[in-house]
Amino acid sequence: MCDVVTALKVGMAVQNYRSAKAVAKGQKLANTETRKNSDKAYLNDISKIDKDAVLATREKKAEDFRLSQEENAKKAEALNTNAGNGLKIMQDIGGGYDMQFLDVSRDFETDVLNLVSQESEAYGAQERRYNSIKPVTMPSKTGLYLQVATIGAEGYYKNKSATAPDPDITATEGSH
Repeated sequence: MCDVVTALKVGMAVQNYRSAKAVAKGQKLANTETRKNSDKAYLNDISKIDKDAVLATREKKAEDFRLSQEENAKKAEALNTNAGNGLKIMQDIGGGYDMQFLDVSRDFETDVLNLVSQESEAYGAQERRYNSIKPVTMPSKTGLYLQVATIGAEGYYKNKSATAPDPDITATEGSH
């Protein structure tokens, strides 16, 4: 009976090892997939940020061009009407457009700073996703071998003690 119990214990230990190994392998695959998905999400974030940077640059260029054309038109109009000192007209009109140019530049720099911040946030999100992945510990074959050896030793000593003669009975029989 002890041999059957020992065999069942060994079988359970081996099955537990196999189950733990399968769970660990499944978790490794899930972690790999999580990393892939995280990489995709990060690249999508960076792609969107890059697209926004291109759009901001285009918008700045278009606004700069619009302002310069508007400034040139006003200067030409003022000079053509011969409305006074040409240098003062140019300075007056140019000064107003310089402020608009600075406003456009400031808005563009703000957009760029926001995009840089978004890149940092995207990388931070990537790090958080990676850090949330739980490490996988594969079960140890050595641990299984030790468990099986312990079970075998327990079964052996139980069998030996069950079949060994009682030392008290042997001692009393020998004295008669």
